[in-house]
Amino acid sequence: MLIRLLAFVICFLVLARPCYSSTRQTKTKPDGPALGQKQEQDLRDRLHQTTLRGPRWTGNENHNVLTDLVADAMEAARLDVDRIEYDFYRWDPRWWSLSLTLTNGTVLGIPTTGYWPYSGSTSLAGVTAQLTDAGTFGMLPNQDADPSTLDLGDVSPDTPGIIFFDNPSPTRNYSEPGYHLLGTSRNISSSSIPELGNLTNPHWQSSKTLNWTALAERGVVGAISSWVGCSDDNAALQFLPNDGSPGNGSTPNSYQVPALYVGNSTGQMIRQVLGSGQVANATVVLNAPNVLTTTETIIGHLDGAAAARDDSDDTIILYTHSDGPSILEENGPIILLAIAEFFAQANMLNMSLDFVVTTGHMSGHKLNESAWMEDRPDLLENAKFAIACEHFGAIEWKDEYSSPSHAPVYKPTGKLEPMWTMANESKPSGPLHQSYLNSFDGTPDDIRMALIAPGHLNGSRSMWYGVGGSGIMGRSDLPTIGIIPQPDYLWAGMVDGGWSRLDIDEAIAQINTIIRLVVKLDARYVPPEAH
Repeated sequence: MLIRLLAFVICFLVLARPCYSSTRQTKTKPDGPALGQKQEQDLRDRLHQTTLRGPRWTGNENHNVLTDLVADAMEAARLDVDRIEYDFYRWDPRWWSLSLTLTNGTVLGIPTTGYWPYSGSTSLAGVTAQLTDAGTFGMLPNQDADPSTLDLGDVSPDTPGIIFFDNPSPTRNYSEPGYHLLGTSRNISSSSIPELGNLTNPHWQSSKTLNWTALAERGVVGAISSWVGCSDDNAALQFLPNDGSPGNGSTPNSYQVPALYVGNSTGQMIRQVLGSGQVANATVVLNAPNVLTTTETIIGHLDGAAAARDDSDDTIILYTHSDGPSILEENGPIILLAIAEFFAQANMLNMSLDFVVTTGHMSGHKLNESAWMEDRPDLLENAKFAIACEHFGAIEWKDEYSSPSHAPVYKPTGKLEPMWTMANESKPSGPLHQSYLNSFDGTPDDIRMALIAPGHLNGSRSMWYGVGGSGIMGRSDLPTIGIIPQPDYLWAGMVDGGWSRLDIDEAIAQINTIIRLVVKLDARYVPPEAH
C-alpha cells in the first residue's frame, strides 16, 4: 500500500509540472540541507491555492489574506511575529473600455491591453471628447522619459480633448560599465546569459511617468497610449506601477486623466482612421475608485543558538514584498515562509533570522516599502547580512520575430528566466559573494544566475533593481544581495494568475540554494565575545 501511495505521489508531481521545453540536468546532486518532501508539497499547495484567489493588489482582500496566512504560519512555526499596519487609499481599477465614434455615426469598440495606473477615474459612462494625435512620448539618450515630445497643440482648456500617442519602451542592459559581473552560477560563461546585454522587458516603461495634473490643466481629459515594438500578447495587462499622484496615501489619488493602453496593431489602426479624418470623438471608460484600506508588513524573528548562549542580537535579514498581480510577482512570502519553517524545524543555526515581508510594492509609491526600516530600526542595526528574494520559478517568455511576417509572437523560449542578483561591493561583502556563488554547486544546468554590482554610467549611479528598500541596504556597508528574476510578464495580470509560467521545481532548487547560503553564512559566524 505504501509503495502504491508513493508511486501515485511521484506520478502526480511529474504530471503537475508546467509544460516547458527544459532539459533539467545536473552532474551532481547539491550537497547540504534542503526542503523535505512534505515541505515541498506544502510549497506546491500554497502556491496553487494562492493563485486561485486572484491578484494581490496592495491592500485588497486577497493580499490581506496572504499576509494573514503567512503571519499565522510563522507563529505556528514558533517565530516571533510583528505586524505593522498602514492605512492608505488604494486605486481600484474595476471596468475599463475604449470606443471611437466615426463621422458616419458608427461606434467602434476598441480592444485595450489595460490601463495606465493611477491616471484617473470615470463613471461607467466614461469621458467623451475629440481625439487628437499627440505623436510620441519620447525618450532621452539615457532612456529617461521625454514628455516634451508630446504634441498638445490641439487641446486647451477651451477645447479639451483625449490625446493618443505612441509610447516606446526603454531598453536596459546589465553590461559594463553600468554593471559589473561578479560571478555566475557554477561559473558558467556569460555567453550562456545573453540577456546581460539586452533587456527588452515591457515593464521598463514603468519609468516613463507623466504628470497628469499638469496635462489636465492643458485641457487633456483622457489619454490612449499605444505600445510600440511589442506584441499585443506581451503588452496585455501590463500593470506598470507608475508613480501615483503626489502624497503618502492619506488622501485619494488626485490625478483625473483616465488613460488606457492599446496594442501596437490597434494603435496603428487608431492613427490611420484619425489621420483620415474619420473620427468624431473617443470615449474612455476607467472606473477606478479610491478605497481606504489597511495593509500590513510582516516581520518574523527566529532566534538562533547564539541569542540565548551569547546574548547575541546578530541576524540575517531575508526580505521580500507581498503584493502583485501574479504568483510569479509576489511568491516571495510563500518562499520565505518555506525557508522559515525549514530552519525552525532544523534548529541548526547560531545566528538569528529576521524574515521581512513588506507591503506597498504596487501602491504607486503611496506607501513607502522601506517604512519598516524606520518603524523597526533594530532590524538593520542587528543585521550582518541581507538577502532579498522574489520571483522564484519564472519561465522565460519573449517576443520572437521569426514568423513570415516578422510580426512579434510571444512565446516561451524553452529556458528559465535568468536569476539576476544585485550585490554591493563593500569590503565586508566578500564572504557573502563567495558563499552565494558556492551555494550553486551542483544546481540544475538550467538555473542561470548572474551576480552583478551596479556601477556608474555617464556620471550617474546605475539602478539597484528589486523590492523597495533592498537598494537602501545595497547602497550601505551591510553585505546585501537582491535576487530578482525579471520576466516580461512580471507586472502583467494573467487569466491563470501566472500559474502556467511557474516552474515549481526551479523554485524549490532556488529555495534550497538560499538555505545552503544561510548555512554557509552561519558557519562563518563569529560570536560577539570573539570579536
